[in-house]
Amino acid sequence: MDLHEQFRRAAIERGFPADEVVRFAEFIRFSIRASGHLNGEVVGQHGGLPRLPVGVEWPSAKSGPLPFIASLDCAALPRVPGLALPVDGSLLFFLHRALAFNYGIASNSVEGEQQYARVMHVPAGAEAAPAEAPDGLDSVSPQHDLFATVVAELPFWLDGCDEDDPDSTRTDNAAHLGRDLQHRDELCELAKELWPRSTSPLIFLGGYTGGGGAMVTDYLDDTPETQMADDNLTARQKADSITIADADWDLRLEEETLRVMREWVPLAQFAKVDAYWGCFMIRHEDLAARRFDKALSRTEFTE
Repeated sequence: MDLHEQFRRAAIERGFPADEVVRFAEFIRFSIRASGHLNGEVVGQHGGLPRLPVGVEWPSAKSGPLPFIASLDCAALPRVPGLALPVDGSLLFFLHRALAFNYGIASNSVEGEQQYARVMHVPAGAEAAPAEAPDGLDSVSPQHDLFATVVAELPFWLDGCDEDDPDSTRTDNAAHLGRDLQHRDELCELAKELWPRSTSPLIFLGGYTGGGGAMVTDYLDDTPETQMADDNLTARQKADSITIADADWDLRLEEETLRVMREWVPLAQFAKVDAYWGCFMIRHEDLAARRFDKALSRTEFTE
């Protein structure tokens, strides 16, 4: 059964209004959480050395070889809606968190940090062999097997607080964010009951992105999607293609963020290391077409 349909049936069986359940279910995203906790078959490895296709060099930047984060066996991963991962082969992730973040900040350029990040898909059947650590690589992380669980995720604005901020200057009811749903809290609890959260994941695939901790509107946390939405609106204002009054900015930013979130998906997010959080975003159409060179690194420093 489709996971969203599973939720809808369970909610309706418990007496929640069908129209409200359908609206709420649109906000549920399912993620694959890979951790070192034993759970079924191995789906990949975290740390260690990757298996690279014969003849393919270790990804590097001007600074030297990029740290290897993890590899995932696509055939072994569970399938979740909204995340069109390859059905076979392996996904390899390389990322220098600190340099990606620092270069992005220094250049004020999202594109600038991409030289420190790579996603590689190794097709099934490709001749591959364990790579040797290249000269110049700072270190090799300890290797751990990864196991996967599926979790239902809800956006912060839907599940993050029970009451609206009494000091808020917003006059709309944020219906576009689902905050007008009468049984919002109860439906949030049902989703968590059906798909309990796993502990200490090392990698998140799909779902919602984490944020930098700051709020950018009354309801939205600072995330890669809000940053992309802000960039889009700012560029359009500078090009005189739109005009947004200051009083309307938060609402327009929320609406643009939702549009960006429909276009992009977090391909992989990585647990913090030395306060650096790493994330690869990709458009749905690029993921479906296996254009992993189009994935964007969005790294944050969280302290």
